[in-house]
Amino acid sequence: MNIEIGKKIKALRIQKELTQEELAAKLNMSSQAVSKWENNVTMPDIQLLPRLSVLLGVTIDELFALTDDTHLERIGNMIQMEHVISRDDFAYAEQFLKDKLQDDGKRAQCLTLLAELHLHRAKEHRDTAARYAKDALLSAPHDKRSHNALRDAENGPLFDWNFSNHHKLIGYYKEFMASHPDYWQGYKWLMNYLLADGRCAEAKEVLEQLNDIHPGYLYPLYGGLISKEEGNLPQALFIWEQMTEQYPREWRAWSSRGDCMAKLCRYDEAIAYYANGYELQPHPKFTDSLEATAHIYSIQGQYKKAAEKLEEIIALLAADWSITEGKTVDFYRGEIAGLRSLIKQ
Repeated sequence: MNIEIGKKIKALRIQKELTQEELAAKLNMSSQAVSKWENNVTMPDIQLLPRLSVLLGVTIDELFALTDDTHLERIGNMIQMEHVISRDDFAYAEQFLKDKLQDDGKRAQCLTLLAELHLHRAKEHRDTAARYAKDALLSAPHDKRSHNALRDAENGPLFDWNFSNHHKLIGYYKEFMASHPDYWQGYKWLMNYLLADGRCAEAKEVLEQLNDIHPGYLYPLYGGLISKEEGNLPQALFIWEQMTEQYPREWRAWSSRGDCMAKLCRYDEAIAYYANGYELQPHPKFTDSLEATAHIYSIQGQYKKAAEKLEEIIALLAADWSITEGKTVDFYRGEIAGLRSLIKQ
């Protein structure tokens, strides 16, 4: 029976009574590499296959008999866990996904993974572009093109309405919702783009449509956002207060109120609301509230507290999601290192 390659390596390793460290030592590599295999993040290098199959007591063909679902899971994990996807791995993933587009049962999943795969590659290029732009500005601090490149690489805001408006996305989602009127989350996407462009009258109509099929805390949340966009902040604050009074056990209501306060620079209130939302959230918990609080502490110059929140995130990822390595954990560790360097200054 074909099973996922990482699980097969782990099962055979345990059957042979080998630890990850012992198997890694016999292959002259790190235990982290073996861990990545077993978590289906990477696959062993082709040169290791003969030795690995001997150590595990199977043939190479038996070891690497993979199902389509295994390939799809591996590609998903690669996108989620890897900082940089090698050219060979990218080519393998792209070709496999394109080959499966004729399978109606897997077409949607493959298209989504193709989009995520190319976004991962785009993120790699944006990170590289940001480094080049910053280096350029060290030599030529007044160079407008370098500032523009940094803005585009880091998804910075554009004041020029001609380039920053979302009319194409709004048009797409209006057509999308006409075809899928029962998909309540689509109304959220549409309202987000309408509010970003200040199109409040249209947002109100969409909000009523959302509330008809999915009543709940989103109605006061977006009602407050519309009032804020219209310039009536006192009314927005009142609506958001009513939201958490009406839905006191809804963690998303508290976290959303935290977002609203953070965007108003009312940081102490935001931290309190994020804490409420995080406490109410069931396991496995998401990291958003902790990360938002860390951002606030960084803005306030409280770097020690910010680092502590990021440490909480790493602990949460391990406890609730069994994520102990990969690009997500490495990112937070890098952020912590940067904050600690600021503490020493």
